[in-house]
Amino acid sequence: MEDIVLEDISQEIEDIFYPYVKIRSDTFTKHENDVSKFLMNFFGDIDYFKENPHHYGLFPIEDDALKRSVSWALIKGEGEDTVVLIHHNDTVGIEDFKGFKSYAYEPKKLEKELINYRENLSRKAEEDLLSGNYIFGRGTADMKAGGSIQLALLKRYSTVENFKGNVLVLSVPDEENLSAGMRSAVLLLDKLRKDYNLDYKLMINSEPHQRVQKDVGILSEGSVGKIMPFVYVRGLLSHAGKVFEGLNPVNILSEIVRKTELNVELLDFIDGEASPPPTWLYLRDRKEHYDVSMPLSVGGCFSILTFNKEPNEIMKKVKEISLDAFNNVIEGMNESFRFYQDKRNKKYKFLPWKSKVVTFNELHEEAYENYGVDFLKEYKKVLNKIINQIKTNEISMIEGNLDLVDTIFEYIKDLSPRVVIGLVPPYYPNVSNIYFDGLDDELKNISRDIMRCAKKEFNQEYVREYFYTGISDLSYSSIKNSKVIEKSLLNSMALFNELYTLPLEEVENNSMPCINVGPWGKDFHKLTERVLKEDLFVRTPKLLNYTISRVLGW
Repeated sequence: MEDIVLEDISQEIEDIFYPYVKIRSDTFTKHENDVSKFLMNFFGDIDYFKENPHHYGLFPIEDDALKRSVSWALIKGEGEDTVVLIHHNDTVGIEDFKGFKSYAYEPKKLEKELINYRENLSRKAEEDLLSGNYIFGRGTADMKAGGSIQLALLKRYSTVENFKGNVLVLSVPDEENLSAGMRSAVLLLDKLRKDYNLDYKLMINSEPHQRVQKDVGILSEGSVGKIMPFVYVRGLLSHAGKVFEGLNPVNILSEIVRKTELNVELLDFIDGEASPPPTWLYLRDRKEHYDVSMPLSVGGCFSILTFNKEPNEIMKKVKEISLDAFNNVIEGMNESFRFYQDKRNKKYKFLPWKSKVVTFNELHEEAYENYGVDFLKEYKKVLNKIINQIKTNEISMIEGNLDLVDTIFEYIKDLSPRVVIGLVPPYYPNVSNIYFDGLDDELKNISRDIMRCAKKEFNQEYVREYFYTGISDLSYSSIKNSKVIEKSLLNSMALFNELYTLPLEEVENNSMPCINVGPWGKDFHKLTERVLKEDLFVRTPKLLNYTISRVLGW
């Protein structure tokens, strides 16, 4: 069967790849719908789907402002065992393409233009360009290469008689933003499982991998989790000439940033792998115009990547750090005030500040205790307005979240300074096959077998890692303790189940092992994004087909 599937598949992949890349599909834009049209035409032209039109389609993302959908196609064979292939079809924008924007989605034209510009490229990018071994262009690596391979294999599988097992392809939008596509695909997976009596054995993503050693490929048996705490600090106003009469929230948040940015205490370590350290993504004061007063409040959010931590554990640590930072600021202010008073021959006494850190939910409850249903009515009104503003891209998710905190403070009687912490969407669970008990030998040893295949067929070394650290939709392949996680998100995430939904119970019901088998790519999201031709056309199709055959027992 391998000969039927792989014979001349390089040409099949090429015929899919260039038209796929040519479709502009900037994330969180209407352009993503153009990909859905392309895919429906692609599936509809295949004889198998002409005969089985109910085996492919679009699954609309509920309440999506852009009316986007998940594209899916199922080869239904013998038995219940099913392999799920996923890839995202959105790409990042082309702001950095400068004068090359008109060539961003046409690799062959872009290559000619870049050759004339090569002196301005990095040394490695110039070498790869001149070698002719790579294809440059937006989406070539991330990730229409992997998607094209999956589509080509699906088309080949559709011609096999008495096909054993089932192969389901999901092409999702919005991976580069909030993973609305994959979160909706979870519901689709649940529906298809019931409708077609499917037993999900493995989810395979084909994100491009990056290499530490140029001759060693990487297989990922999981994906890093991501959580985004927000920190809002309310100070006390004073004139810039009366600094000790107020408390500048910038000072407190700056200390929290210093204590969290790249903080190794927030890393996860597993068997020689480490999650990347946290970093701040957004930070600003809440002043809308200039005056000589210190700002009343500031806010921001940062990203924490996880291997095995759940939201509750992380938020407990963030609260400890924030309290410690608040205490440090008060201590430092008192030292400054003491020195200041000594120089003025004035009597010193401790400043009145006391540290206080609360969660978003605690702040909300305090406002309700103060004003009851009057607060709830106003909060709901503001919440609906903010949701509409986010949907129409007037404000960002974090800005909307901080606006909600501002609203709650209108109903807080205690005006003393405090820190408010919570979570901003999205939430990506950390997943890995090491968390599964009792896996079949085929799944337990899948990476080892792929590595042996690569060595035998291509004399190419591969290594296995437990976590893909680039963040991916594989995060929604499995979860444990969905009820516990849901409770922690409800307590910390203002927009959870309002604007941002995550079907945690369905993720847990559909839980399956996962792996990333993708081509070698470089410079994702950059002008010099590129994918290795050998991986795209030869090596990855072979390894991906081998993986599927092992799981389905061909």
